[in-house]
Amino acid sequence: MSSSEHCSKTSEGLWIRCPRLGGEVPFTYCMQEAGDLPCHRIIVCWQAFFPVDAYLRKKLSPQKWDEFADKKPKEKIASLLELIEKAKRKGDEE
Repeated sequence: MSSSEHCSKTSEGLWIRCPRLGGEVPFTYCMQEAGDLPCHRIIVCWQAFFPVDAYLRKKLSPQKWDEFADKKPKEKIASLLELIEKAKRKGDEE
């Protein structure tokens, strides 16, 4: 693990710096970032801290695991536009 990688534990669970968002996010966010599937980077981001692939295989159904494993990440611009839309919807709800 490099000195820049760190994981913090709070009463809300494990947190890590998200390379996509640029800030800290809880593991629970990474588990649902793609709707009913985990973020496509979850294994890369969390593998230094615990065996996340084994955890995912236990938590996800075989069908969901296959869907997750086969899913191609969105292009950066599409991902950014989606995040902007999510933020707008959340702002409208508040």
